[in-house]
Amino acid sequence: MAKILNLNDKNECVKFQKSFLKGSVFAYPTEAVFGLGCIINNKNSINKILDLKKRDASKGLIVISDNIEKVRNLINDDHFKLFVQNSGAAVPTTWLCPASKIVLSEVTGGSNKIAIRITRHEASCNLCKLLDSPIISTSANVTGEKPMTNMEEILDYFGNNIDYVINDRIGESTKPSRILDLITKKVLRDGG
Repeated sequence: MAKILNLNDKNECVKFQKSFLKGSVFAYPTEAVFGLGCIINNKNSINKILDLKKRDASKGLIVISDNIEKVRNLINDDHFKLFVQNSGAAVPTTWLCPASKIVLSEVTGGSNKIAIRITRHEASCNLCKLLDSPIISTSANVTGEKPMTNMEEILDYFGNNIDYVINDRIGESTKPSRILDLITKKVLRDGG
C-alpha cells in the first residue's frame, strides 16, 4: 500500500527524496486534480505511469516545475527565452516546447516537443522544491475516465501500485491546464 506523505515530516521527506531518485511513482495534488508523477529521466517509472493509466505512449506526458531554471536543459536552447517570456500566464498553462536532445522519448511521446508547466499551486511547488527537480505530471485516472480529486480515490484505485501519496489539497481550478504550442500559440487543449 502507498505511504501517505506529509511534506512537513522531515524524516519521511528524506526517505521520499531517496525513493524519488530511485524511481518511485507517487500521487500528488495539482491545480485541479490529483496527478501521478515520478522523476523525469527514469524510463521504468514513466512506463509504469503509462501502464497504470492505460495511456497511449505516443501522447507524451507533462513536466511541471516550480522554477523556470529547473527546466532550462529540457527546452531547445533557441526557444528557452521565448518560453521564459510566455511562462507567466495568469491561468495554469502548459507550453508545448521544442525539446532538447536529453529528454526521453517516453516524455515527449516520440515527438520533438515537450509539454512544460511552471506551477503556482502551493503543494506542487513545495514538492518540486523538496525534490529540487521538475517532475512528470499527468492526471491520476485511467485514460478516458474522470480524474481523481482526493486521497481516498487514489488509495482505493492506485494504492497497491504506487509508492507514495502526498497529503495535501488540490487547487481551485475546475479544469485541467490549458495547453498551447509555444511557437504557433495554437490552443491544443482549452482549460485553466
